[in-house]
Amino acid sequence: MLAGISTACFYPELTERALACISEFGAQAAEIFFNAPSELEDSFTRQLKAVADGSGTQILSVHPFTSGLEPLLFFTEYRRRTLDGLELYKRYFHAANMLGAKIFVLHGDRREATKPYRRYFEMFEELAETGRSMGITVAQENVPRCASYCPEFFTAMANALPDARFVLDTKQCVRAGYSVTQMLDAMGDRIVHLHISDHNEKHDCLPVGKGILNLAELIAGLKRYRYDGGLVLEVYRDNYGAFSELKDSYRYLFEAVYTADA
Repeated sequence: MLAGISTACFYPELTERALACISEFGAQAAEIFFNAPSELEDSFTRQLKAVADGSGTQILSVHPFTSGLEPLLFFTEYRRRTLDGLELYKRYFHAANMLGAKIFVLHGDRREATKPYRRYFEMFEELAETGRSMGITVAQENVPRCASYCPEFFTAMANALPDARFVLDTKQCVRAGYSVTQMLDAMGDRIVHLHISDHNEKHDCLPVGKGILNLAELIAGLKRYRYDGGLVLEVYRDNYGAFSELKDSYRYLFEAVYTADA
């Protein structure tokens, strides 16, 4: 397993500056959260790749700034918009390939949607197949405001789609009212990526090591499902003070992962 940091932790800092901070921390891995259309240009992607390569930071995944549009792009019956959406997301997949990333994080449809799971999975599979054709795994994340808020969703998706892969986000479990263990067991060996943060009774998102998350228990659970991907720190800018706090949290996470793999 690899310990990493998402550039989303630094938002609204510019993406390239966020990655530069991650590289300065000496992080093993990173996730790129794209924040603007211009950041999908090859020239910008090459700039990010050079920063990561300079420090030996492996870019594992990419996250789109268009997550909020996914219900409209992929989960309606307006076929022309879906086809346009697929072309748009090919730009993300291309950028991921340039960065050496293999995982694309998907939020998906809204929680209030009334379509049956079967139809959702058909729509997801078309996007996932487009990703696979370009060497990218489109992975469904658990998100409280989305259809993917509960463990039952992932159990059903795993049964319906043998090739479906998942992203586990610990803060999103807390916000949706489920334990991390419940979501972990629902996703099982389909997990390919993990967003990690801490929490306590008052705050649902904190740097790892600042709350009550049982990190050793989580890592043991991941190992039970033979997980060998990244544990990527993802908090928001108002969840910590100085960047040094984020660096300390990364070091705490790294030591836990290193010890577990030793």
